[in-house]
Amino acid sequence: MPEKPPALVRVGRIALWGAVGLLAAAGLRGLVAPPPSPAGPQAAPAPGPTAAAYPEDAARALAVRAAHAYLAWDEAKPEDRARELAAVLAAGVDPQLGWDGRGTQAVGLVVPGPVIPGRAGRARVRVDAQIAPGAGPVRWVAVEIPVAVAGGGRLVVSGPPALLGVPERQAPGPEHPERPVDPAFSAATRTTVTGFFRVWASGGAAQAAAPGTAVPALPEGVELGRVQSWEAAPGTGPDRTGRAHVVWAVGGGEITQAYRVQLTRVESARAARWQVAGISGDDLT
Repeated sequence: MPEKPPALVRVGRIALWGAVGLLAAAGLRGLVAPPPSPAGPQAAPAPGPTAAAYPEDAARALAVRAAHAYLAWDEAKPEDRARELAAVLAAGVDPQLGWDGRGTQAVGLVVPGPVIPGRAGRARVRVDAQIAPGAGPVRWVAVEIPVAVAGGGRLVVSGPPALLGVPERQAPGPEHPERPVDPAFSAATRTTVTGFFRVWASGGAAQAAAPGTAVPALPEGVELGRVQSWEAAPGTGPDRTGRAHVVWAVGGGEITQAYRVQLTRVESARAARWQVAGISGDDLT
């Protein structure tokens, strides 16, 4: 077998010893700085943002518009109802929505109620509406409007609404505990409170209120009938509160309303007096 040339032998030896050197260096590096241990269990990724809350305000606005169009009809102008409904319906839904094309009915006040979200962008919106069927009396009805999120996030009415019952009686309200009264202070400040309401009705509340108190004027046509009662709550100090029942004359009749009145003691170098520092609605119980 012929001998290999000396130069080739030297090259082979250099390559061999180079490989040995690389392996040795790698082993030494492993001893000095061992490779990182396998990563432990990774923490679960933070959940992405949940689905956006259902656009309830937009759903209510759409349901009010749809209820106006759905509950109003006139057999002499059926195209008006179809046109109004077509503007809010999903594509492919018949704009007649079950109406047979006969009769007349008008819609008055429409009040949106709760939104009940469903699946796949759908929801049901309850609406209370005041209707006047033909020559019949005005009455309230409830209707549930199905809505859905369509392409581009636009809300549409996805199908025919359904009439629901309207409760004849509302649920009982919360009980109102007896409110303690300071009879002496009530008597001492009744003239102040009555004077404020009289001036307020005439458009000059700023003159009767405490300095710095802004009380918007009442609308025209409202006159003070009388202050039916004034009951101040017990207390001490320069700020007191109480409740006034006031009878207003408006629209040819009278209506009684309740107010929460805040009084403050205003002092000057010559005298001290109580003045109204705030007013808001209250209940009649």
